[in-house]
Amino acid sequence: MKANKSLNPAISDEAAEQAFAAMIRKGSEEGKLVAEDELLASAVERDLLNSKPAGHAKEVKKALNSLIKKNKDLRALKAQDGSRRFFSSLLITEAYAGILLQKEGDPLRLIAEIVRQNSKIYPRPVPLDLFTQPPFDLGDQEVRDYIKKMTSDKAYRDISLTATSTSREFLYSSLYLEPDHASMLAQWFDVGRADNP
Repeated sequence: MKANKSLNPAISDEAAEQAFAAMIRKGSEEGKLVAEDELLASAVERDLLNSKPAGHAKEVKKALNSLIKKNKDLRALKAQDGSRRFFSSLLITEAYAGILLQKEGDPLRLIAEIVRQNSKIYPRPVPLDLFTQPPFDLGDQEVRDYIKKMTSDKAYRDISLTATSTSREFLYSSLYLEPDHASMLAQWFDVGRADNP
């Protein structure tokens, strides 16, 4: 194995890669993505690098690319700003990781994408209270404020609200579900399933 010249010579390339792998897996165990800049900061802090500061990011990127190739469970996702987030597929699913990545961005877009995906793929409406639970962890009032903002934004005009006989609210996309169908599905999800096991 060819030595990476900028990793600290006192630490083998493999030991440095194992340190990165351990950090990524620990983050996944905690239900979090690990950002590339977090790994860079940790590498500097742990003295895993020997290059001049200007070369640190490039060398960490190389080490991470090598790590991803060698470990089938370690995955990288690209954020909107072009930086990468890492996770272990043994501990977090691709879908969950995608939600965590979207959560870093615009909350309106996150809510809309989840609602559109559910309306299109399954098809089903999404309970409003879903967004107050992990991995979203938004407050109830926060969710309501976002929904209110969505109603005045053309980009989200397809996102609609329906309520069941128990007053539980659901969101759906009118691009994929008709209002009556969405209401019927919400009622079934909220009340009908429990009454008809």
